[in-house]
Amino acid sequence: MGNSCACMSQPGKASASTPSNTESTPNTIGECSNSMSVEEQIERSKVHWSTLADQSSISLGDEGKAEESNKQEFMELQRHPTWGGFFRTFNGEDENLYDNGELVVGEKFAEGGQAELFHAKVTWWNPKDNEMFERKGVEFVLKVFKKGTFLRSLKSQLPNGLLQFHVEDMEKVKSPTPKVTPRYFCHVHRGILLKNGQFAFLMEKEHFDLRSLIERNMGLRSDGDCGPFSKEDGEVMMYDIALGVEWLHNHDIIHRDLKASNVLVREFKSTWPKWICVVADYECSIGVVGTNFFRAPEILQACNDKMTNQRPEVFSRAADIYAYGMTCYEVLVGKLPFEDHPHHNKMSLLKDHVINHDLRPKIPEYVEVWARNLLNGCWQRDPRARPSIGEILDILSTNSASVRRREEFQKKKYGENFRFVSKHE
Repeated sequence: MGNSCACMSQPGKASASTPSNTESTPNTIGECSNSMSVEEQIERSKVHWSTLADQSSISLGDEGKAEESNKQEFMELQRHPTWGGFFRTFNGEDENLYDNGELVVGEKFAEGGQAELFHAKVTWWNPKDNEMFERKGVEFVLKVFKKGTFLRSLKSQLPNGLLQFHVEDMEKVKSPTPKVTPRYFCHVHRGILLKNGQFAFLMEKEHFDLRSLIERNMGLRSDGDCGPFSKEDGEVMMYDIALGVEWLHNHDIIHRDLKASNVLVREFKSTWPKWICVVADYECSIGVVGTNFFRAPEILQACNDKMTNQRPEVFSRAADIYAYGMTCYEVLVGKLPFEDHPHHNKMSLLKDHVINHDLRPKIPEYVEVWARNLLNGCWQRDPRARPSIGEILDILSTNSASVRRREEFQKKKYGENFRFVSKHE
């Protein structure tokens, strides 16, 4: 999560955007992690937790006051004339709130600074919805904000693009000839209020997060002269993540915390591509200042100056591009930024060198020249010198036969206009 490392790190069935000619794989990463308790996995994940600009938004208040306040705030959100339909309850918990069906909250499997993740089973009141989700193999998780968290603080973190997309999605569903479109992002279905007054997002479950997959594959390497994936697989992952960023930017959403642990993965057997990546943890992006050295120099400087609230302009599409470069570094090399640097424990010194001396991670020689150039372009000190996400997609397509193959598949399945072409090019 933007504030809880691996958004959906436990395995599950493929989501609705999975190509129809694929099969879900056995729970490979889940089986590997079963030896650790949930508590141990959460403790291990803390290194990936992001930082908030305004820590008051996660401070926990009186639970009774929060419950009453959240109910009133939620009712107001439901009355919104445009996107009120995004906010729903389940289980007939309150006759004054609009209800979508029955919800059973399962076991907790992950946690972050703001929220906890639970498995969830949904029975929609509309039988057609149940048939559709069952046919597509969709399962759900709940991202539940911690007890005492006030919805009036959280709602300021919700990007309007998320709510506007829900409106567009509902209009498409109601259309007599709905257009099938691919998803390059985690689908957030609803914002809901639980009986105890906690706010939660109902989301589709994926197999695992990309950071977990990288760590698994790095553990299987026989030598140090390659990254966690084959050349072809890595390039397709970079492409899928770029498509997700393009969708966000086209919906006026700045992710602010892009990294491999905020990218979810569906894994398939006996089909190509083996993995499909979707960008996640954007649903509460406003107020997040990112994670360590995934942050662009201008954000690191604002953090040093304690001016993140006074300098919102540093949280830009160009800052997302910088983080995209770092995420691609994870994909190509398998390491976190500067994890093997001699001064990796001296955060202040490293920050100074990143901000003032253009220090960037060292890219191994086995990474192709065009890919090294792409990463270095994303890491330019001047945000205006970084490529746009559309330019990045063009670079990937020009240099990678695997990406061109992926593009052709998408065009055949979804049509020539399968991308969410950015209006900010």
